[in-house]
Amino acid sequence: MAATSIWRPLMARSRLKSVKGLPETSFLASRRPTVFATHIHIVRAFSSSQASPKEPLRILFCGSDAFSCASLQVLHNAMQSQKSQALPTEAPGRIASLDVVVRPAKRTGRGRATIIESPVKVLATELGLPVHERDTFTGWTPPPSEVPETAINMIVAVSFGLFVPKRLLRAARYGGLNVHPSLLPDLHGSAPIEHAVLLGRPRTGVTIQTLDETTFDGGRRLLQGPYDEANAEVGLPLPPRCTSAELHQLLAPLGANLLVEVIRRGLYLPEHADIDVSGPLSSISPQEPAPAPKLTKADQQVLWQTETAVDIDRRARALGELWTQMELLPTKKERKAESVIGGPAKKKRAILDKVDLVACPDSLCAVLEARGSSSVSPEIAEVVQTAIFVQEDGETHHNMILPFTVDGESIVVPVGVDLADKTGLSCLRIGSIKVEGEKTKPAARAMAAFASKGDEAALDKTAWDVVLRL
Repeated sequence: MAATSIWRPLMARSRLKSVKGLPETSFLASRRPTVFATHIHIVRAFSSSQASPKEPLRILFCGSDAFSCASLQVLHNAMQSQKSQALPTEAPGRIASLDVVVRPAKRTGRGRATIIESPVKVLATELGLPVHERDTFTGWTPPPSEVPETAINMIVAVSFGLFVPKRLLRAARYGGLNVHPSLLPDLHGSAPIEHAVLLGRPRTGVTIQTLDETTFDGGRRLLQGPYDEANAEVGLPLPPRCTSAELHQLLAPLGANLLVEVIRRGLYLPEHADIDVSGPLSSISPQEPAPAPKLTKADQQVLWQTETAVDIDRRARALGELWTQMELLPTKKERKAESVIGGPAKKKRAILDKVDLVACPDSLCAVLEARGSSSVSPEIAEVVQTAIFVQEDGETHHNMILPFTVDGESIVVPVGVDLADKTGLSCLRIGSIKVEGEKTKPAARAMAAFASKGDEAALDKTAWDVVLRL
């Protein structure tokens, strides 16, 4: 039978509520969605005589963070709602039970005395669900294993971090499902939300896929969304200056709704084994699919030499606080000692926060146009300061002199300025800085230990390849 393209509407974004500081979602499982749709291609059709018996689902839910909480909450809501409905026994998607697997609590703080429980554990406990703490699946069997009629028959993993082994997937009659916050195959990996912001993706979405026995993000894609029927576009447009935290809030309820839709429609059943989202990637994302690997503190370094202000702003919105190193100005005593014995300058790490984009101030533009202070007025040169920023690249350290100016308690640093477009947002405004070993201060005050003012020699040695878009 020829492939049939089906477009089904799905629920729009739901509001996230807060339970003791943890976001969760409030859904009505029986409510008909009206706004978004998902695109699936059904490769072959099945008659009712081909359908397999439909057991009530006994789900083992594996989750960790607030994103997982949205899916756990909606599954619990659906289970509770179904108890008051007389669903026919042949109806798919009946949820009989929910067991929850979480990672062990983390210890943090001084002496590792503070215990931080998983948000999913907190929510599962409040919902009265059985909770199992596991840091490995080795040697573990989901309970109850000795009674086939009550054994787990589906595994759902949402932002869990542990690979569910083949042994458990094969033991579960209906295998496993995963909620992945991207339009696969784009942004496959463990940090798709952060990479969507970091790469400047104009749109993203959620994929419900089966759990693969051998690799992460290698399962069949059952549903993707949202689909905007009015504009015939797949994916959710990212709001202006969207942060990864905000994108989490937008995608969590969408993923939860898609998960329930897969279960309600029985797309996990064997008779739908040939369903897979297909079609050209251009219908999903204009970019080539990119990986979204785990991000570390090293990724929070400001890459002055290779990124523009726009790139660095995306990095801040994706990862939060950024860091760089700067050279301290020598004290009078140190200058005397260096004149005798020499020695390397001292560096300190600085954590940059409250980062955003602004247009280049007139005083900075004047200095940049003159490529130094020789042809600008002393008044303008006086308000432009310089500091030596350091970028680490393995064992190599790249020192560069960058100009900046003070804006209230913030500082403004030009990075990749296009002098042909002076109104463009090509400067970073940094609101606060925490210097290594000190408390967080307004950026203008924190720079006092690093900045030279009215230093014509330093201005002349500015790293123009960083400051200007050459």
